[in-house]
Amino acid sequence: MIVSSRTLIYKIIAVLSLIMAFVGVLVPGIPATEFILLCAWSSSKGSPRVHRYLHNNRFTGPALYNWNNGKVISKSNKILSTFSMLFCVCLLFYSKVNSYVLFFALSGMFVGFLWMWSRPNKVNDNVN
Repeated sequence: MIVSSRTLIYKIIAVLSLIMAFVGVLVPGIPATEFILLCAWSSSKGSPRVHRYLHNNRFTGPALYNWNNGKVISKSNKILSTFSMLFCVCLLFYSKVNSYVLFFALSGMFVGFLWMWSRPNKVNDNVN
């Protein structure tokens, strides 16, 4: 009973994070990549079918391969994410949000930006 309830929880997390990833593709400011990674992790524990789908998908498969082989984020994804963050910054300034919201949003994006650009660009194929 405990095993099946854990499996159900992992399946629910996988489905919800996959839905949020699709929303994140369409809505600026919602991270799609993090939800794909969460979905991959939870589906590996609860739904082999969703896990296979993610790894065989032409959009998510290469990113998951890179992440599983050295926590790599490709340069093209880094550039796309940077422009997405810049777009969100422009929207925040244009919409004249509260200064606290602006501060925390900019701080979060800046930390994410630094972390993202600290990751390697390519999978290291040299195996010792």
